[in-house]
Amino acid sequence: MTHEFKNITEQAVRAVGSISAVSRRFGLLSVQSVANWIEKNRVPSERVIQLCEMGDWTVSPHQLRPDIYPNEDDALPKSDAA
Repeated sequence: MTHEFKNITEQAVRAVGSISAVSRRFGLLSVQSVANWIEKNRVPSERVIQLCEMGDWTVSPHQLRPDIYPNEDDALPKSDAA
């Protein structure tokens, strides 16, 4: 069964596992803070790269914050393939 996500922020959070998993992985960040990201569909700029990395790049920085990552490949890890 496929899950319909509320928004791209929820998809990024769910790629990590859950709201509480994201909160734990960020350390002192509250569960409510992460829930607010989903509600507002806006991840703070200083958390975008880490969240994408935690979710194994299922969601890209461009998808989360096109206002600060305007190109599709912005901030993505470089491929090891030469």
